[in-house]
Amino acid sequence: MPALPRPLRALPLGVFVLAINANAALTGLTLYRLVCHGLTDQIGLVLLTSLLCAAFVPLTLTEGPRTKAFVRWICRTAGEYFPCRVVVEDEDGLKPNTAYVFGYEPHSALPVGIPTVFATHSPLLPKQLQGNLHGMASSVCFAVPFVRQLWWWLGLRPVSRQLMTGLLAAGKAVVLNPGGIQECMGMQHGSETVFLRKRHGFVRLAIQQGAPLVPVFAFGQSATYSWFRPKPDWLVRWISRKVGAVPLAMWGVWGSPIPHQRPVTVVIGQPIQVPHQAHPAPELVQQYLDRFIHDMAALFERHKAACGQAGCELRIL
Repeated sequence: MPALPRPLRALPLGVFVLAINANAALTGLTLYRLVCHGLTDQIGLVLLTSLLCAAFVPLTLTEGPRTKAFVRWICRTAGEYFPCRVVVEDEDGLKPNTAYVFGYEPHSALPVGIPTVFATHSPLLPKQLQGNLHGMASSVCFAVPFVRQLWWWLGLRPVSRQLMTGLLAAGKAVVLNPGGIQECMGMQHGSETVFLRKRHGFVRLAIQQGAPLVPVFAFGQSATYSWFRPKPDWLVRWISRKVGAVPLAMWGVWGSPIPHQRPVTVVIGQPIQVPHQAHPAPELVQQYLDRFIHDMAALFERHKAACGQAGCELRIL
């Protein structure tokens, strides 16, 4: 696809947040037509049919060369817009056709670095990983019409132990945000927050598959969307547990779904080699979780000044 003029490069980036908003709007409009105009209303039925097709048509039927080209275009456009830069600390440490577990931080209001850099066919992805990597996203993303198609085209898959085990066993790399919902609940303006100290699962999985752990930090990502977390916290936590996502209010340029134009630097740290054990002891899992946390903190300190965050604090929960 051709490159867009600079003033228009922001437009494709809003498509992912816009898909969420569009789904909510279309669902509301569908209910309005069917309730107010009757169950035989043609417009209401057309909208309902469209939503049902978008929700239940198998995702594999929507893939093809055009969707791959579309994803590469979106990723390239995003990389030019922010702009987004990728730094790999150990180029030789990343081998092609090899299983890795990338622990991506922070989550922020929206982890824009995952679709931008870690889409399966993103041109920003190191060549050793292109076509051999899948990002993991909350299962709720794949229950929402239109959102599920976009996430799938990017190469994202529903986060589950069974699926990640299968991908790693097949020699694929996976990218996940270990902090997830808890990290969103702990976010604060003015600092970076990662929720790692109780996240043993991704480390255990890496050891069970003998897949190196790789710390990744996205500097500047937290500034790409403004956000507000409603109160009270106990209610937000309850909703988050029920739906698998934190009900944040988030917005970009002029209150739109288009993200703020902020430089983003995604740093891929050095792989942490782990033993291969089918049933690792809790002490071994804790040892490598501590190592991952140490390496993540060290990576942050090494690069924060060069990424314009010299005075920023990293809070590890």
